[in-house]
Amino acid sequence: MNNNEIDKQKLIDAVLSSSGGKIDRKSLTGAVENKNIEPLIKNLSAEDRKKLASAMSDKKSMEALLNSPQAKALLKTFLKGGGKNG
Repeated sequence: MNNNEIDKQKLIDAVLSSSGGKIDRKSLTGAVENKNIEPLIKNLSAEDRKKLASAMSDKKSMEALLNSPQAKALLKTFLKGGGKNG
């Protein structure tokens, strides 16, 4: 297992632990591998989908989210495996 795989597993573990049981490992791993978050979004409650949509539509919220250390770590990990960027 290379460092990218180890980082990805650590990231998946962190997301799972912070999801409060709302996301299962199989769904999250599938979303990462297939680069498709739709199945994860569909599993959210109506309230959580509304919160996500609200946060994504608000520029200040998105900037704050993307500037968080957690988001930066996520982006760094995903971009490492992205071919040209890694």
